[in-house]
Amino acid sequence: MIKSLLAIVAIAFAVAACDQSPQAASPAPPPAPPPTKYWLVFFDLNSATISPKGAQTVTEAATIAKGMPNSRVTVSGYTDTDGPPAYNMALSLRRANAVKDALVSNGVSPASITVSGRGEEGLLVATPDNVKMESNRRVQIVIQ
Repeated sequence: MIKSLLAIVAIAFAVAACDQSPQAASPAPPPAPPPTKYWLVFFDLNSATISPKGAQTVTEAATIAKGMPNSRVTVSGYTDTDGPPAYNMALSLRRANAVKDALVSNGVSPASITVSGRGEEGLLVATPDNVKMESNRRVQIVIQ
């Protein structure tokens, strides 16, 4: 009788174990996006020519961009407040395109690069109109 009772209890445990749904493994969290990296290239007054130091900065950014598969590169040009806003908008775009061309020359896919001219918008150093400020004459390269 005890053997029968033990057999019934063993069968009950086995059935109960089969009826329990196994715990689903939690899906792994998605990998964290790579950190955003950015560089600044500064320009002389009324110029869209990249300086030797700026060229080094562009080369460094290009090396990082090429090492990040599927990276997106945003190139944004800026000016100081010296001169008319319409002129500065066009100058900021020329600067951004100069940096884009340099990135492409360094092996970055043109399809991965977005270019914008921001003109006097987004000053690093707030100044009134008609102020020459080197730190505002820049292109920002952002790699995501």
